[in-house]
Amino acid sequence: MFSTNGFHNASVRAITREADANLGAVTYHFGSKQDLYLAVLEQLFAALSARVTAAAAVPGPTAERIGAIVHALFVSFDEYPEAPRIVLHELARRGMPPDVVVPHIRRVIEAITTVVRDGQARGELRAVEPLLAAFSLMSQSIWFAVVRHSLARIAPSPFHHPDAPTVVERHSPQLVTRGLAPHGERL
Repeated sequence: MFSTNGFHNASVRAITREADANLGAVTYHFGSKQDLYLAVLEQLFAALSARVTAAAAVPGPTAERIGAIVHALFVSFDEYPEAPRIVLHELARRGMPPDVVVPHIRRVIEAITTVVRDGQARGELRAVEPLLAAFSLMSQSIWFAVVRHSLARIAPSPFHHPDAPTVVERHSPQLVTRGLAPHGERL
């Protein structure tokens, strides 16, 4: 309800009806709709952060680590497709992500930044601002997670292919690792 309608247009009545719960359940368990919303965001982004930081911590070549991070993002967004939509609602409405998700997003960005820095130190990636590379990788993953199903209307190939999710998921790490490969090299 929050991801589809935004916070203000998701009524407690509609939420409890959808959950097949008593109208007083939100107040009883969370105190308010705002507290329910924050609990939902905390759960979604804690899971995302844990999955991505675990993927980033696995040793290996930079290209594989970046692929594992993108895979973790896509798995999270497949499991919780509402997560990026909710944040996009907030960004459109307030220009800021909700405070409760900021520490989780920071952990994700720090994990990706560390992988980029490690790749640079090993000579696998050229010198760019690691933080901007991390934001680019995460942003592209969020973009595809939010719009990949609707992209089939705009550009049917490769989005109607049975392997479309895999093709889209492979695209981001390939683009990043090839774009950041040391000059004259292809990863």
